[in-house]
Amino acid sequence: MISQPRAFFAIDYGSATTSAALLGQVGGRWRLIAHTSAPSSVEVEALLTGLLNQILQTDPALLDQLAGGEGEDIRNFVAAWPRLTARSTPQRRIAVLAGSRRQRRRLENSALRAGWIVLGGSADEDDLVALSRLVLSRDTNAVLLGADPSPAGDEKRHLPDLAALVAAATHLRPELTVILAGGAAAFEMAFASNYDVRPNRAAQLAGMPDKGPVQTKIPALVTPFDETAGEAPAGEVPAGEAPAGEAPAGEAPAGEAPAGEAPAGEAADATRPGPTIPPVSETPTAHAQAPAAADDVAPTFVAASIPVAASVTAINSAESHSSAPHVLLAPDAEAGQPAGSSLQQVLEGLRALKNDGRLGVARSIASLAYVLDRSVEVIEVGLQGGLRARSEPVGQGHFGIVSSHACLAEASFAPSDPSEEVVDGVLAWSTTIQDRHRLIDRLNDLRLTPWGEADGDGAVFRLAAAKAAVARLVEATPEMAAYSMPELLVAAGGIFSSLPPSVVALALADLVRRAGVSHLACDQARLLGPIGVIEDEAERRSLLANLADDILVPLGSLILPAGIKYGRSAGHLRFKGPVSISEIELHPGAVQVVDLPPGSTAKIDLDFRDAVRLSDRGHHFSVDVAGGLAGLLVDLRDIPLRMSDRPESRRAALAAWQRGMWPEVDE
Repeated sequence: MISQPRAFFAIDYGSATTSAALLGQVGGRWRLIAHTSAPSSVEVEALLTGLLNQILQTDPALLDQLAGGEGEDIRNFVAAWPRLTARSTPQRRIAVLAGSRRQRRRLENSALRAGWIVLGGSADEDDLVALSRLVLSRDTNAVLLGADPSPAGDEKRHLPDLAALVAAATHLRPELTVILAGGAAAFEMAFASNYDVRPNRAAQLAGMPDKGPVQTKIPALVTPFDETAGEAPAGEVPAGEAPAGEAPAGEAPAGEAPAGEAPAGEAADATRPGPTIPPVSETPTAHAQAPAAADDVAPTFVAASIPVAASVTAINSAESHSSAPHVLLAPDAEAGQPAGSSLQQVLEGLRALKNDGRLGVARSIASLAYVLDRSVEVIEVGLQGGLRARSEPVGQGHFGIVSSHACLAEASFAPSDPSEEVVDGVLAWSTTIQDRHRLIDRLNDLRLTPWGEADGDGAVFRLAAAKAAVARLVEATPEMAAYSMPELLVAAGGIFSSLPPSVVALALADLVRRAGVSHLACDQARLLGPIGVIEDEAERRSLLANLADDILVPLGSLILPAGIKYGRSAGHLRFKGPVSISEIELHPGAVQVVDLPPGSTAKIDLDFRDAVRLSDRGHHFSVDVAGGLAGLLVDLRDIPLRMSDRPESRRAALAAWQRGMWPEVDE
């Protein structure tokens, strides 16, 4: 295989669908040649073969150019061209224990934002029998026991009992990973003294004491912002990752395929190296690098909300008995900015696969913010959860990037066990009358066959389920409401790729409501995840600089003023086109669409009757907008969006807004 490939595949192994794209060098730069997707049950080899056959039938000269004149044997190309792969991490459960309800809620918040399914209990509300059931449940993959750095009162009184309970539970379930956060780290020796381990003969012969279970200490250095400013110190391993020689929790041992992943034949795809891309001259963004495995493309993990300079030290990993529990010492639930972000990073690294696609999206957004020199926010919704991430350049010369993100298992568009709150959320965004029991059945069917019923009434239901998932994601990230509207707002995930672009643009306007002007785009080819798997920051930025216009399908622009007062008219919009000037009257409470095709730009003058807030507060504004598949959206509804509590009135309002963007649903 040539060292400098002219083309490579980017594959996103999702839980519902698999997306594949071919990227190639055309005209001296990387371009998106073609992409496709299919249900995850379809063999990836067949998917790639079909993709290349389409290119061969459409433009055989282009395929010959990418192949370097080596013939047109599709099977050889599928086998030989490199692959860049990302995978969705299966959902995992964590039991959260604390001495007080207040502490439990803090710990649960960090675990939820790290993407875990959380089951929690506190000693002041639950008895030890109920707490032991949480820990011993077969669905539980890890246990988080936390306390304040200096616990006091009832929390301090309950900690010895909780530590003894967890240590005893590891007798029956030695495979559990135990995380001791904050003040709970003082009880780490309970797992050595309470665990029946046989004396280590090698340690005795060497004159050393047996030190008990495997323990990993994670001291955190907290900085006020998640600002990337330098490389990780040499010899240190990123927080939440396993030390050298140890398999990260939740991953299968070498040679075994983790649960929910592709068979060994597909996993071998990662043995092919990714493309070599000339680095650009820049000050690199700091990122924690995972040790590159010989058989996989290992991504690094972007710091969640703040960077945690963590030194993970394996203590007594060689001397311990092989069945001893794995104990991690982590920061407390208030460490970091925002609070809990340090613990979130540790839990995220413990949960996710090394090439997790959702974390790859967050890392690509950080690189994209640097490349485009603008603030970027992404909303991603999938079958196993959702992601909300934001990155923006800061500092003199914009060499630094501030990033924050949160994963949420409950942001799945079809949760495995839909709660009453999930059902209420779907009903709130539905434009059709739905029976609660029938709706639960439809959500369960959507989880079993997420690629089914993608048109007609099924498409309308998928839209309601997706909007409800985004609403849960937005509610779980209130700190992002303090930011201004991003200059670029991106929709990602398979469910958005299957909906009409105009409907996706309206969904973003419905749910991400902050005053400002934003360009809307969609990651139609689902390339942000695989590109985020690339470890080298310079290489990732260089690739995104080439591909930004290809992978981000423009949906249009959104103008969202705050403070619109109801009346006959809110003001006027003056549109300066290439050959004429049009004036449009603005109506309060409506979403007005101005035809502006992709590739077009325009200058918009806004004159409001009353003072409103856009970039700042005033009556007159002049903004630059870009066109897209949905055109220009001028949203004059309330912030936050207010609708009637009566189901009939709410459905009528949603249907009226949707009808203007999706007229086919009424045909």
